[in-house]
Amino acid sequence: MMPGLKILYSVFANACFRPGIFAVLLFSFSSILIYSQGYAQVLPEVETLVEKAESFRNSDPVQAALFAGKALEMARKAQHKPSLARVHRYVGVLNFMTGNLEKARLHFDSAYVLYKKLDDKKGIAASLNNIGVIYQEIGEYDQAIDYFNNSISLKLALGDSAGATSGMINTGTIYSYRGENRKAAGMFQDVIRISTKTHDTSRLIDAGINLSTVYINEKKPDSALQLLQKVLVMAKLTRDDYSMAYCLNNIGGVYQNTFKNQEAIDYFNQALELREDLGDIAGLATTLGNLGAIYVRLNNFDKAIDLFYQSLQYNQQLDDKRSTAIILNSMGELLLKHGDFEGAEAYLWQGIQIARQLDLKQDLKVMYSNMILTFGAMRQFDSARVYLALYNKPLAAVSDTTGLKKQPENQINKGDVKASVSGRVLWYFLIISGVFIVLTYIFTRQQKHHQDN
Repeated sequence: MMPGLKILYSVFANACFRPGIFAVLLFSFSSILIYSQGYAQVLPEVETLVEKAESFRNSDPVQAALFAGKALEMARKAQHKPSLARVHRYVGVLNFMTGNLEKARLHFDSAYVLYKKLDDKKGIAASLNNIGVIYQEIGEYDQAIDYFNNSISLKLALGDSAGATSGMINTGTIYSYRGENRKAAGMFQDVIRISTKTHDTSRLIDAGINLSTVYINEKKPDSALQLLQKVLVMAKLTRDDYSMAYCLNNIGGVYQNTFKNQEAIDYFNQALELREDLGDIAGLATTLGNLGAIYVRLNNFDKAIDLFYQSLQYNQQLDDKRSTAIILNSMGELLLKHGDFEGAEAYLWQGIQIARQLDLKQDLKVMYSNMILTFGAMRQFDSARVYLALYNKPLAAVSDTTGLKKQPENQINKGDVKASVSGRVLWYFLIISGVFIVLTYIFTRQQKHHQDN
């Protein structure tokens, strides 16, 4: 299993008006990084640079991009098509990880064209899967399924059951997106059946994690928990520390959604410790956000802000634009719940700008809904109506924000957020204290009047 490329079950991404109660655990993107070289060999010096880039992928994506860029330049100078195809796929992966979906698609398209010229069917199948992932991410699910199905057919014809099951996991995830839980479960169970026959523990783990999410969506937390515990045992037996961290994080998510807060905190902290040891920056960002959501529930807003801010810093370190947008939304929600409507507006606006650039349709819907609540609370009903109109647009058009006024730029600063939250708490305390003093005075006067009588 390639480390660090599962999109995790991210509890803190939940928000008002999101369809369904639970965030969906997406799928394993390990299939993106199956570097099947097909029938043509990659130049050794190019492969060395790609391997060097891979060693930095989780810890230092900027350094990884530098080595990948050198590999691409070397392949271009040599005009070596197999090497070009190989590097285009890898650079596509790096761009996908950092939220640059359009650049990722262009690189995957380039790889596909080169593999077609080479008649490299393994490369063609892998590139089709990659392009399908892009369409899945931007919400074009029908096109994504077409690409996945074509990839699966090719891989089955080549006898690549591991590659085929990766595509099946992706397709099952789309069914899960759509709320077609039975179809999703059927697809994941097919993967488990095939992977059991081929003794592919890695795919068994991937499919198990995804199937557990279907159980979560069907409000079957006991089934989800039981399956995740089994997968955790498999991960421990195979010493797959990354999958162990995923399972620990997701078990924490099950407990969080069943309001067993202390159990959730315990499992999130276990995942956090393991991810710190692994240097898994992306995983750290996710689990910190999940912990932040728990402390919001426990009304520990200072702790929540600290955790959200750490998560934000890691996402920015990775240049992970999508996750940055999601955590900005989470921080906006926190301020909205705490009555700091202007602060909420500022953070939500920044998240919307990133999500619009990346064409993240589903995430934009969530942010629009929070903006509606924010402007409604501020009694700015004209602005609320603008966001309501955006929310009600067809999914394909939600990224078109024509007519939105530019909001003032706000520097992301933890101290400002904490001061805002603390100031609001102090203001509420003063109001409540004032009311208490007035009521006490009235009660005392009434008692004195009664004694005089």
